[in-house]
Amino acid sequence: MKFGRVIGIVVPEGDLLRLTVTLESGGAVTLARNALVPSLDADRDLDWHADQYTQETIGNELAELGWEAFAVGDTPLPQPGIGQSSSYSVRNL
Repeated sequence: MKFGRVIGIVVPEGDLLRLTVTLESGGAVTLARNALVPSLDADRDLDWHADQYTQETIGNELAELGWEAFAVGDTPLPQPGIGQSSSYSVRNL
């Protein structure tokens, strides 16, 4: 069994958001997803968007590779102009 940590970040890029989701496992950092994505809800902040898209990435792209989330970390401190998800602990059976 392997363990890892997943974090997502979004940064506004025009009318879209640049999403970057990374998986840290075994001392290496892997790019799990890098895409331009639409804003889901104009009333929500960037951290919320980063978290929603990170959960989606874990449930889709990483699940296809055998990864599953089993714990969520603390909510990150707000940073102007950047959205960051909570960190997710994942495992690969």
